[in-house]
Amino acid sequence: MLFDLRPKERLAELFDRRSEYEELSRLVRSGEWVAVLGRRMTGKTSLVKTFVKETGGLYVNLMGIRGLAGLAQALRQSLGAELRDLELDLVALRVRWAKTVENIFSRIGGRVVVFDEVQEMASPNFLRLLKSLRDTYSGLRLVFTGSYVGVLRRMLEPDEGSPLYGRQPARIELKPFSRDLSREFLLRGFAEHRMVPREGELDEALESLDGYPGWLTYYGNFRCVRRMSHEEALEATLREAVKIVLEELDHFLLRRRRELYARTLRMLRHGARWSELRDELGVNEKVLRDILSSLEGAGLIAREGGLYVVADPIVRKAAARLRPRGGKSAP
Repeated sequence: MLFDLRPKERLAELFDRRSEYEELSRLVRSGEWVAVLGRRMTGKTSLVKTFVKETGGLYVNLMGIRGLAGLAQALRQSLGAELRDLELDLVALRVRWAKTVENIFSRIGGRVVVFDEVQEMASPNFLRLLKSLRDTYSGLRLVFTGSYVGVLRRMLEPDEGSPLYGRQPARIELKPFSRDLSREFLLRGFAEHRMVPREGELDEALESLDGYPGWLTYYGNFRCVRRMSHEEALEATLREAVKIVLEELDHFLLRRRRELYARTLRMLRHGARWSELRDELGVNEKVLRDILSSLEGAGLIAREGGLYVVADPIVRKAAARLRPRGGKSAP
């Protein structure tokens, strides 16, 4: 069902991602490592979980995981009973996590391994581990997903000193649906529940949610599964979406100059030029360049002509509620 909030795991339920699925299959069969990229809520997890289900691969969720210790534990959790005979004393091996991960991979064999939301793992230690795995297991097939393309640059565009130099993964980028495709998605989902939207409902939903499959699915679920009115469903979707994005923004701003980033995002809700940002923020060009590069790399802003702008309507709403100083933002 299109309006099921869980990530899709069957090819028949993967709406309009057939070409991306076939390209992923082709690249993996050819021995390439692949990075599936795209902004949040564009369907990356559904694509790779479907691929894992169809091919008998292994799915590993790395959301919030930054170190090799967390990676080893995530791998063990994903493999479950398959690793019962591999005795791992996590306390004794805490200084040998890279070796622990290699031991786990020795049990995986020729299966495809998907690392979902890998951006926070893209450290030099992780890149060295990937090189070691590639050198040791020639048939190893890995798929990565990430929302923060800029954070993944060391993996996607390695320089000469990188362990992955000359071995960067192939890319597949997921885009939001077009307006027409978004409408088709909603109409098909409504039809699955034997419902017909009233005139103007879909236009209002699409104006608020743009073409992001995840947000459209939330709206469809509230409207057709929970049988809310259009107004209630749209309000609930926006409330839930802003809550999710605020949590992501709070996490993104850890160890960053939160007040400057929050002010920048608020300015960019309506678009601003470089000179306007520099004058309003009162920072030098290097600081401003770093802020904009980080935000653009995280998929939070885009350049449109001579303007920097927050393109995602949900991020625009969340930015208005982002607290500039300490503590979590309130939805």
